[in-house]
Amino acid sequence: MPPAKKSSKSGKLSRKQLQQLKEYGELDPLNSINDDRDLDDLVSKALGRSGYGSFTGKLRAGKHSRDAGKGHARSSLAKPQRNSRPDAYSRLLKSLETTTSSIPANSKSVVSDEDEDMEENEDEATLGSASDDSENDEMQNASDVDQKEYEVDEVDEDELESEAEEPIPEDLDATSDAKEVFEAHDYMEGHYADVDSEQMHKKLSAVTNKEYEQTIVEDPALGSIVVCNVAGEGAKPANPRPLKQKLVKPFHKLSKTGDFTDFQRGLFGWFDQYRDVVYAGRSLENEDEITTAYALHAMNHVMKAKDQEHKNNSKLAKAHASGSDAGELRDRGFTRPRVLIVVPFRNCAYRLIEKLLKLVSAEQEMNSSRFAKEYGPDEEEERKHNSNKRKPEDFQRTFAGNIDDSFRIGVQLHYKSVKLYADFYRADIIIASPIGLRMTTGAESGDRKDFDFLSSVEMVIVDQCDVLLMQNWDHVSHLFNHMNLTPKKDHGCDFSRVRSWFLDGMAQYRRQTILISEHMTPEIQAVFNNNCRSIEGKVRIKPAYTGAVDNVVTQVSQIFKRVSVRRLASANDDRFSNFVEQTLPDLEKSMMNKKHTVIFASSYFDFVRIRNHCKDKGYIFAAISEYSTKSEAMRARMKFFDGELQFILYSE
Repeated sequence: MPPAKKSSKSGKLSRKQLQQLKEYGELDPLNSINDDRDLDDLVSKALGRSGYGSFTGKLRAGKHSRDAGKGHARSSLAKPQRNSRPDAYSRLLKSLETTTSSIPANSKSVVSDEDEDMEENEDEATLGSASDDSENDEMQNASDVDQKEYEVDEVDEDELESEAEEPIPEDLDATSDAKEVFEAHDYMEGHYADVDSEQMHKKLSAVTNKEYEQTIVEDPALGSIVVCNVAGEGAKPANPRPLKQKLVKPFHKLSKTGDFTDFQRGLFGWFDQYRDVVYAGRSLENEDEITTAYALHAMNHVMKAKDQEHKNNSKLAKAHASGSDAGELRDRGFTRPRVLIVVPFRNCAYRLIEKLLKLVSAEQEMNSSRFAKEYGPDEEEERKHNSNKRKPEDFQRTFAGNIDDSFRIGVQLHYKSVKLYADFYRADIIIASPIGLRMTTGAESGDRKDFDFLSSVEMVIVDQCDVLLMQNWDHVSHLFNHMNLTPKKDHGCDFSRVRSWFLDGMAQYRRQTILISEHMTPEIQAVFNNNCRSIEGKVRIKPAYTGAVDNVVTQVSQIFKRVSVRRLASANDDRFSNFVEQTLPDLEKSMMNKKHTVIFASSYFDFVRIRNHCKDKGYIFAAISEYSTKSEAMRARMKFFDGELQFILYSE
């Protein structure tokens, strides 16, 4: 961008010139206070450093000259009159004014009346304080990492946003106790506090040794709740400030009732205490309430954390300006991603991100058209959905839209904008499927293994665990085993801002894990027991099931057979051996007279083992799974109907 031409009015700068100083000058007032060079040289150097050429005009209204007698600089710059908070340019003028000389009373403003009126309507977002360079450097240093290694969906160069630091919001005044981001009873502050107390050691010891104090709570909306407390801590009162004020109005618009339902209030209350939560009562009726609750909790967490960082940036800037020591301000982890949300299909990610965007209410949404194209439904998918009208309602809901199960996308939050398809090391929230993350991190024995972007995750939400069980639960277990590990590279990290418990390798005890499923299974319970270690305790919400065995429409004989296993680790092998040695030979005898036998395998691994065994034994059968084409399924059904097959093997 060439430098703007000087205004024809003597002694005044045009609006474009001032905007150029603000947006592209990147002036550092803290480093130029005691500099003897002319202010024009500083401007030219700043513009040249940012790649926009040099500033050729003279600042007649603000000449920065040297006093030969005293050997220090003087400035006659007039401070622009603005109604908003100080931006980078006004802070520069203020720094020069307070450290070198006073402003003459008869000096003229460098902004014309017309330009000032135009600036009244400008966006008041400005560059952050000079001390914010640490985070900016971290993000810039991450650019030398091959993005294709972490993110398949590459962003065009013209879509990349400038990585200038975000402004410090008005309500984050570090000198005002009344405007603190966190209140004394905010559970987020207490959970992530960087303190070393006796109570904290008691909590860590109790969680490590699995010494929980269980109590059962009956909730009219959630049902029976098993609460696992640690270190003698019982029930906690309601959070007096659960939501950021910025989220209240968007949430009321997003909610169908305009406020929390009783179900959402109960569920969000447990989320907000930063306990590990497993809820095994997800259904078609309450899925929207659940998704809204955890989306609100995730966005609330990220916004509070970012506000804390901005407040500390302000403290550092003021301490740097005054030459004092701000002390230790630890507010982040090794890498930027704080929240990881795991869902099975792209259609789930599409609905979730739509909710997140509505909650943010950003003025700009970058890459939204690309997101709608790659994650939203298309005509072919709509046609398939319309052909499934005879399927149950939950089937239609699960498989409506884009059902690709290999994806990952980063969401980066700015002050007034949201960027989708952000690189993982620059994203605040990562939304992905288990196989998508496994393809990013690499195989266990492969050369390309990188889990550093998972090192500082503070919240993990796994939705629709029952569907993930039908895909490959091993990817979920692999994910938890490689989370919150010490990173292999620094990725431009400012270690002076990293919380102590990250440095001590204790991040897993501060991470909150939320598991959502339609029903409880041994696999989900194993993750809950072994990988959920929040020092705030656990909550298991398991509604009572009425059962469906007595609702079978066709009056057929139902026989349930118990299979004895040697140990839990060999349960799959023992069940398969029992089937091929006892159950299958009995079915083979009955197949001589009964041609219409269906064998259903709920697990795809069991399906593959049975299919391979039947092929080796020479059975005449057909196998239908989620990977079968529509024509293959139709041919198998026709042969099964005509009695040409001994049996048909079916999986989800």
